[in-house]
Amino acid sequence: MKILALSDRTEPFIYSPVVDERYRGIGLIVGCGDLESAYLEYVLTRLNVPLLYVPGNHDPDKLDVPGGQGIDGRVVKVQGLWIGGLGGSRRYKSDGIHQYTEAEMRWRVMRMLPAMMARRISRGHGLDLLLTHAPPLGVHDMSDLAHIGFASFRLMIKLARPRLMLHGHSHAVRNLDTMESLLFDTPVMNVYPYRVVDLE
Repeated sequence: MKILALSDRTEPFIYSPVVDERYRGIGLIVGCGDLESAYLEYVLTRLNVPLLYVPGNHDPDKLDVPGGQGIDGRVVKVQGLWIGGLGGSRRYKSDGIHQYTEAEMRWRVMRMLPAMMARRISRGHGLDLLLTHAPPLGVHDMSDLAHIGFASFRLMIKLARPRLMLHGHSHAVRNLDTMESLLFDTPVMNVYPYRVVDLE
């Protein structure tokens, strides 16, 4: 299945009247945070396929995309794929929404793991796709507090072994910065600002 993954800015190549022609064959849209609701709704209506999303640290408290499905802190089955989502970034200010300390994110991860472990034991992978805003610690992250990754994501990948992880948040420059890595045999991809990926 071809997946159109978006993150962190409105991309003119996507936000255009020809998006349905340019991205014909897409079976799923995923939003990795810091995207306006109207932008996601536009892409959804043009491509007419399911949309899943998690919030970023700059998104409103009650992020709602008409026709889409928010999966922050949840595991869902869509288009035959088991997909888990965890939005937000490291906490870097006291009143920030969708921001978490490492301990807070670890608690969120631990609440999701039981739903994945039976599939991990029986199928080898607890998820087909892990969708997050922030990256794992030490993978595509940065040194400033707002952009440090989560160690608890490393734990989740080690235990649940998702087939693929997609994240945003790190504003990398393609062809200069690393956009793909392998962590415990799971491919981890930074999708900023957009990316088409294949997941069978």
